[in-house]
Amino acid sequence: MELVSQIINDLVDDQKSLNSALLKTKVLASRIQNVELLDWVNSELSGYKNYADLPIYRKNIFNDLKGIYINGSMKYSNIQIPTAGLDKEFENSLRSIEFMESINGLEKLIKSEESSTLTSPIRAETTALIEENFQNMGNPYLRVISVYRVISKNSIIEIVNNVRNKLLDFMLEIDSKFGDITEIKDLRMKKEEVSSIVNHIIINGDGNVLNSGDKAQIKNSPKIKKMTKEQLSTELKKVGLETEDINELAEIIDDEIPDIANNKFGLNVNKWIGKMRNKAVDGSWNVSIGAAGSILAEIVQKYYGM
Repeated sequence: MELVSQIINDLVDDQKSLNSALLKTKVLASRIQNVELLDWVNSELSGYKNYADLPIYRKNIFNDLKGIYINGSMKYSNIQIPTAGLDKEFENSLRSIEFMESINGLEKLIKSEESSTLTSPIRAETTALIEENFQNMGNPYLRVISVYRVISKNSIIEIVNNVRNKLLDFMLEIDSKFGDITEIKDLRMKKEEVSSIVNHIIINGDGNVLNSGDKAQIKNSPKIKKMTKEQLSTELKKVGLETEDINELAEIIDDEIPDIANNKFGLNVNKWIGKMRNKAVDGSWNVSIGAAGSILAEIVQKYYGM
């Protein structure tokens, strides 16, 4: 089918904006009358309106917290801001961020500056709470001038790559199963089969993650009983993590209570996931950048019973 082939060609060119492939997918979804695919594409094109609809690959993105403060006669700039002592839920909200923006908006953020990081200011009333906590740690005369989030551009690149990978996997599956179909109206007759592929690959994830290294793929269908560390370790080994990294997670994962209602992990678990993402970026963990975060998030969710 010509339209599917065009979308595949757009997707394999990673120098081309993802917007083009998404717009063509919107046409395809509309013509074959697939509501699930159309809703997902519209959200990626226009941005997500509700947190509840946000896919996991856009949630719990780790960020550093830095700022400017004065202590006595000394002024400190671009310094890590401590948050120990704050309410855990509040602290987690400061240390992670969600991206609701459209793919086009995310691509513009990636190209916006030469720096490898982006910054986002914290509101004044929140800064005042951070200052009060800082003072309570033994610095009564300390004044916090400003606080801001520092987000790695790699985290945003990962979101875009995740969407690209999901869409490419979907189109390749459609091409493989229905490549002999030339007319849209004939593909529309396969409505239930197409919906199953949409749910399997795009909405829920198909568990097959393309690898950026020598391995063809990593199978990611975690089977973990709640709070079972032995099974957690086994699943992490399956996706290629080193024993040292697995042990590091095992030491911290039970020290925090996840926010199950809002599908959020604790601060230290988020930091660990961020560290593993960086390993995917520099090649020391042999898995695609776009899939790294979602693989680990799914495994940790299973462990917590989320």
